[in-house]
Amino acid sequence: MNQPEQEQKPVAKPKQRVESIDAFRGFTIFAMIFVIMVAGYRQLPLTFPHFGSVPVSTFKHAGEDDGPTDWMLWKQQNPNSKYTYRLAKVDAETATRRYDVSVIGENEETIASFKEVPVWTSKPLHPGEEVVAVYSDSGTQPRFQQRGIGCTFTDLVAPFFVFIVGLCIPLSRQKRGAQWWKHVGFRTIGLIIAGVIYISLILKFSYWWGILQAIGVAYFMGATFMLLPASARWIAVFVLAGVHSWLTWHIPWWVELGDKSRPFWTIVTPDGDMLRPLTVHCTPWGSISYGIITIIGTLLGEAVATRDKLKILKQSVLVGIVFTVVGYLLHQYHLPMHKEYVSSSYALFTAGIGAITFLIFYWLIDVWKLKWGWAWFFGVFGANALLAYFMQPVVRIFISAMGFYDGLKGHIGWTGVVAGLEWTMLLWCVVLWCNKKGLYWKL
Repeated sequence: MNQPEQEQKPVAKPKQRVESIDAFRGFTIFAMIFVIMVAGYRQLPLTFPHFGSVPVSTFKHAGEDDGPTDWMLWKQQNPNSKYTYRLAKVDAETATRRYDVSVIGENEETIASFKEVPVWTSKPLHPGEEVVAVYSDSGTQPRFQQRGIGCTFTDLVAPFFVFIVGLCIPLSRQKRGAQWWKHVGFRTIGLIIAGVIYISLILKFSYWWGILQAIGVAYFMGATFMLLPASARWIAVFVLAGVHSWLTWHIPWWVELGDKSRPFWTIVTPDGDMLRPLTVHCTPWGSISYGIITIIGTLLGEAVATRDKLKILKQSVLVGIVFTVVGYLLHQYHLPMHKEYVSSSYALFTAGIGAITFLIFYWLIDVWKLKWGWAWFFGVFGANALLAYFMQPVVRIFISAMGFYDGLKGHIGWTGVVAGLEWTMLLWCVVLWCNKKGLYWKL
């Protein structure tokens, strides 16, 4: 009599890799390297107001405008614009949260003064802070706004990366199982330490708080909030946004630390301000606003983890529309977008744009299979993002020692764009070589 055959358990097939995530991450790293390089260039193209900003190139942050001289140049080149921009300064804050403001002329003289005027701002302003007077051709009374308000393409780079971190959390949790929390702790601490090292390579040794450290906090928040069901995370996002906004307006040290008139404390400037290194990008506690973006990323990441195309489509559209609209309405009517202080409107709006952008990558690459090599091109950076980020100061030091870096300095206009692309492609070639040699750096 034959023995019954032992029942075979089906072997689980490994989940197919979501190629669009690598391409989206690589696109973000490519953009980041490019805009860091061109940040010091002047009169870059595609200059215009972005979501209420002063005229500024889309290749710069809204707060990195070149100032009154270039505002006037832009006005001369765009005579049909009904707005003229002038520099102004806060003289005093009144009890009603209005301000006394002086408009400054070309020779730094006061050309007009206004009492108790509203200023469109993301935080309370203090005497001496610069604001912008926006004059309309239809009247003589300007409106005033804080410098740095708005959102350019460059202002999307950091939120996109943080959004992708949240997008990948459900996938990573699915892959690691019981080792998940060990990985979370190691990666959080590793990102914070790596951030300190990275900025110290550029600005001398200190206890810096920059974007990598903010990503570490955001990652930990996204992982921790995965303990909650999706419905509770939706609520948590809006609660955290409200808390961040309230603290920004009522607690002075929430978004600003140190005396800006003094240098940063570093090992070579021991008389520098001891608090300023904690605000290179945002304060450590202000990083919760990046955590909001990461939590929003997990809401879409759970759908991506199912590999269900229809579910991914629906969730991308839902997350994209809801947070883009809410963030824009906050920006327009209550709390403007401001990258430096990572305002809640900025976090919500950019997270929504991130969801829509991911959907475009996903549909082109994973659904329609329209790759044609461009997905691989961005994937070079995407597969080795942390190494690509760290290679910037390393390669800069190397080519400076060879005497080639001077050719990348001081460009203007489209030549700056070309120089930025040359630098970015140099980094791309370095990372491609590292990838082929199996040299990956991941936390």
